[in-house]
Order: sequence, then structure tokens, then C-alpha cells
Amino acid sequence: MKSMLSNIEKILLRFERAIMLSVGLLLPAMITVGVIFRYILKTDLYAIEEFEVFLAIWFYFMGSAYASYKKQQITADILQAMVKSFATRKLVAIIASLIMVLVSIAFCYYSFDMMAYSWDKQPRTAVWKLPLVWEYFAVLLGFIIMTVYSIRDFVHACKRTPNDEIQEVQ
Repeated sequence: MKSMLSNIEKILLRFERAIMLSVGLLLPAMITVGVIFRYILKTDLYAIEEFEVFLAIWFYFMGSAYASYKKQQITADILQAMVKSFATRKLVAIIASLIMVLVSIAFCYYSFDMMAYSWDKQPRTAVWKLPLVWEYFAVLLGFIIMTVYSIRDFVHACKRTPNDEIQEVQ
């Protein structure tokens, strides 16, 4: 079971990194080309912003999922530093990670609803008529991955021992 979860995590990480790398290179290049056309060549690339927004959404949500994997998302964990009792720190970590799981599930529900709506109504961008369902899919996929990582963090918080804290510091 553990090796299957490890394999799933490796596949997710490869996917996240591939999206972040390709979009991270493509998006600045597109913006640079747009600036060159607009300010140097005095012409405009017709509705390039529609493609840039699409890529930015994928970049943002895969980056957020990756930050969740690395446990580098923004947190306010001041209690973990101030409280001396391990039992209290563990309880706070369990409560915080449980809240994160519940919030992630709620966001998955709402993003699934948003995607189902876009699948049904087929909204498109104004100029190039790009289907918005793919932007909404990036949001849904990002939240699903973040939910998986938040469940992982909740399980880790429940299994936490004083020895784990010593290893984290070193």
C-alpha cells in the first residue's frame, strides 16, 4: 500500500514539475513577445492575453499543489513555536491539518461544481473562443492534489511523536 502511494506521489510530482517548467518558460516568453510587438513593432498580438491567462491559471494551481507537497504554503504556526507541551502542539497540529482537509474538500466541491457548469454551458473566451472548461479543470485538479497532500499532513499530525520533532529540527 505504501509503495502504491509513493508511486502515485511520484507521478503527481512529475506532472506538477512538468507543468510548472513548461509554463514557467512559455509564459514569460509570450509576455516578452507581446511587449516587443506592442512597444517596438507598434502593433498588437491579437488577444494573446487569453492564452496567457490560461497558462497563468495552470501555473498558479500546479505551483500551489507543489507548495502543499513541500509544506511550504503560507502558514501562521506561531503556536508551534510558543507552546512547550508536546501534547498541546500535537493537538494544535491535528486541528489545523483537519481544518485544512475540510477546507480543501470544500474547495474541491465548489471547483467541481464550477467545472460541471462549464462542461454543461460551454463558456468560451471572447476572442479566440477557447473553452473555459480547461481553465476550470486546472483549478479542480490543483485542489484535488492539495486535498491529497492535506490528508497526508493530517495523517502525519496524528502519528506525530516527540522524536519526529527532534528529527525535523535537525
